[in-house]
Order: sequence, then C-alpha cells, then structure tokens
Amino acid sequence: MSPFLFKELYYQELYFASYAELNDPLDLSARIDFSPREFKHIGGLLWFLYYATLKLDRAGIPPDAHDNNQKMLRVMHDTVLADAFQNTIFEQLTALSKDKKFIAVGDVLVIIKAASADLPFQFDILKFTQEIKRLAKKFLQNSSVTCFSETNTNPLLWSHYSSSHSGVCLEFTLEREGMFPYRMPMNRQPDKEKYLQRLSHWQVEEHIFWEPLSKVTYQDEQPFINFFDFVPAFANEHDADLLGLSKTWAHGFAWELKFAFATKTRHWAYENEWRAISIHFGEQEYPEERIKHFPIECLSAIYFGLKTPADVKKRIYNIFKKHLHHEMEYYECVEVSGDDFDFKEWEYECE
Repeated sequence: MSPFLFKELYYQELYFASYAELNDPLDLSARIDFSPREFKHIGGLLWFLYYATLKLDRAGIPPDAHDNNQKMLRVMHDTVLADAFQNTIFEQLTALSKDKKFIAVGDVLVIIKAASADLPFQFDILKFTQEIKRLAKKFLQNSSVTCFSETNTNPLLWSHYSSSHSGVCLEFTLEREGMFPYRMPMNRQPDKEKYLQRLSHWQVEEHIFWEPLSKVTYQDEQPFINFFDFVPAFANEHDADLLGLSKTWAHGFAWELKFAFATKTRHWAYENEWRAISIHFGEQEYPEERIKHFPIECLSAIYFGLKTPADVKKRIYNIFKKHLHHEMEYYECVEVSGDDFDFKEWEYECE
C-alpha cells in the first residue's frame, strides 16, 4: 500500500504518473513511424539531417568540419542534386512502407547511409540519431496520466494496483458524463496585519473546472505517431504557444498524443480503463508539479480490500469524518469462494 494514501485522501490529490513510473514499460511511449505520405514531407526529415550535420561553433570550426559544411551547403543549393537525393529517400521509404507497417529510425538510417554514399560530404548520423531520440523523449515521455476503471470487481486489478488487496479502491461519481472535475485553490493574498493577529479569518477562492476523460481502446499493437505529421512541433519545440498549448495550431498535436496514450494492447483489456491525460511539451515536470486536486463532492465511496489493515480503515474513516466532514460510503471485500469475492457495507466501530 502506498505510504502517500492518507496524504492524497486528506488533500484530495490525484497524482499523474510519468512514463517512467508506469508498470508497463511500453505504456505512454508511442513510437515514431517514418512512413512518408507525400514527397514534400521528406523535406522535414532532411531539414533535421542537414541541421544535425551543419557545424556552428563560435569558438572556431575545425578545417575538416568547415570543408564538410561548405560541400553540404553547395549540395543543398544545387536543385538537381538536392531533389535527386530527396527523391531517392522518398522512393526507398515508400517502398519499405509497403512491406512494413512501421518504419523505425534504424530503417531510416540504413536508407540515408546508402543514398548519401556518393555525395561529396558526410552526414553526422550520430548527432541526427541523438536529436531524433531527444525529441522523441521530450514529446512522448514528458506527459503524464492518472487512471480509472469501470469496474472494482476484477481480481487482477486488486492484485496489481492495491498491494495485493491491502489497499483501497476509490469510487468517483461523475455528474457530467466523460468529464472529471478538478479544484484549483487560488493563492492566498498576503496581509501582514491579519497575519500578526492572534486569531484571524482568511478566505481563499477556489476554482472548479472539468476536463474530458479518455476511454482506453485496445488493439493488437502499440500505437505510434507519424514523424512527418509532427515535424512542425519538433521544429518549433521552444514555441511558447506550443508549450502552453495556447494556440489552435498546437492543439492537434496534443489531441493526437492523447489518442495514442489512450490506446493499449489487448493484454490490458481486462482493466476497462479510462484515463486523464496531461500532455506536456516542455521539460520534464517534477512530481509535485503533476498533482491535481479533486472536489470532495465527487468522491462517493471507498472499498477496502481483503487484506486492508483495520487501522488503515479507521484512519481513512477519521480523515473524512473528523477533518473533511464528508459523508462517505464504505465497503469491505469478503471472500465468496476460492476465486470470487463480493463487498459488504463496512461500519466504523468505536473502541
């Protein structure tokens, strides 16, 4: 059982887990597919390739790097050579996409090395690979998620997510279908005179907002995003509108990632999962930055597992009865047979 359980209940916290914290290493890690759709899309890939190769150093560029720069720039400005190279990349990627559902970055590197063998300069393949991996990590591994299920009677869920029945299951009642409510406490206004009083009354505003949940779909293979669709985002990674998702042009990328992160393989179908997904295109957030708060009104019941300790039950009861003054329904798990269980009402017994 998580040692943070009581704090999360006391402060009505929902923790959004990062990619690295999920129990499935393939989860929240949509792959990047390099299957091209149009000839012009290859230009986006080559931009990253040229950019990775071009050496710009104020401290001075070594002669061999300077020579490589000049030769590459001449090819880039030679319409015949540049178009021929781009066309070769497009044809080979297109041919490969007919045989493979998914083209990985390794496949792209093989094609680039073969197609550039006769060019008068050398691409920096290592830096290009590092740049693609960096962008993939930033855009695909910095988002976070909190998970819900439609059921509380699946034995696998109790075994996997509640410390083998020693934890609890929280029941939320949603007044708006497919929407989850969050509370945002506003900052208290500083007032030195009030602060110095022996007893003073403070009032803090609180906003409630609703965000859509995503119902998880299950399919045979892990989801992926297309590199060429995301080129505008990759090429503008520091754009304030993209980082804050403040302009409509950025929303499409967020929605596509949400769709990918709400897709899992069929092995997980038993979870009947819904997800609250937070898309984040900036640098990785600290754990405390991935906490949201839910209004106490939407928490309707708590279910205790077969092995939830008695003192844990009483502590949770006291949190809501003494501190939060919220009427809650409580149920405890009881064994029906060797492979089945049910729930009955649990009542607090005063010692």
